[in-house]
Amino acid sequence: MSQHSKALAALTLGLAVVISALVVTRHVLAVAEQAEGERLNRLILEYIAEKNPQAPIRAFHRFPDVLRAEAQRSHIDHCLALVQAEVESEFRHDAVGAAGEVGLYQILPSTAALLESQVGPFRRPVIGKTARDLGDLADPVISTRFAMAYLRDIMTRKPILRDALTEYNGGPNGRHLQYYRMVMGAYVEILERPELQCRYRPAVPKAAPVLTVLARS
Repeated sequence: MSQHSKALAALTLGLAVVISALVVTRHVLAVAEQAEGERLNRLILEYIAEKNPQAPIRAFHRFPDVLRAEAQRSHIDHCLALVQAEVESEFRHDAVGAAGEVGLYQILPSTAALLESQVGPFRRPVIGKTARDLGDLADPVISTRFAMAYLRDIMTRKPILRDALTEYNGGPNGRHLQYYRMVMGAYVEILERPELQCRYRPAVPKAAPVLTVLARS
């Protein structure tokens, strides 16, 4: 074998070793990230069980993954989204408000209907004297998706979190800051739990506000 061929073979072998090492490293990192995500999901479920021992945890098994993904899309801390659910419903996925709000994030079916183009269709609740079917909004996953879509829509018009949360609770003309104080009070408490990996992301979604566009059409 010529000197040139030996050098080329050595170079090829070296490149193969480097590529193999990179593949293995990426696999190890992916496995570690998945394990950490599963651990965080378990801790979120434990937090829910702590705050509401009556919560049927089986109903929440997909909630942590969706919570984290939707909070990231909304550019807010997943811990903030978590305590908002706590303030809204005390982690009662089947909660029904005085005005007909349903589910974990107390979404009005009429509000959810305006966001179907973003989130997808949902089965409406039927609540009457002879029937009580809370529909899809009683599913923590569906409730979270609609709630975060609604909050993102508000934040395109009101990027200040205080104003956005106030409108979420009281509508466009909401003036009751007590809700914001309750959410932030719970948020300050959860920040003391480093295992939940709380981190605030102040960026604001840039999409056009769906509810404003619909209101003008």
